[in-house]
Amino acid sequence: MMKKFLFLLLTVMIASSLTGCGEQANEDLKAKIQSSPNENYKGNPHPVVKEEMKLTEEEKAEFNKLKQEIMSTKEGESDE
Repeated sequence: MMKKFLFLLLTVMIASSLTGCGEQANEDLKAKIQSSPNENYKGNPHPVVKEEMKLTEEEKAEFNKLKQEIMSTKEGESDE
């Protein structure tokens, strides 16, 4: 029983030590990273970025097919 208790205690101590090391590393990295604005930038400081999926032609065809199936299913449900 004592061995199990000591093993659990040692495990908890090691886990907490490693967690503390990870947090300290994150804080050190944040301190090293310095964000400075680009004085020459004249555009929108908060641009809206439009992300589109990059699909192959086969994936686009399959996506459109599934979209049509969903639309027809929804139309069928709304007609009932």
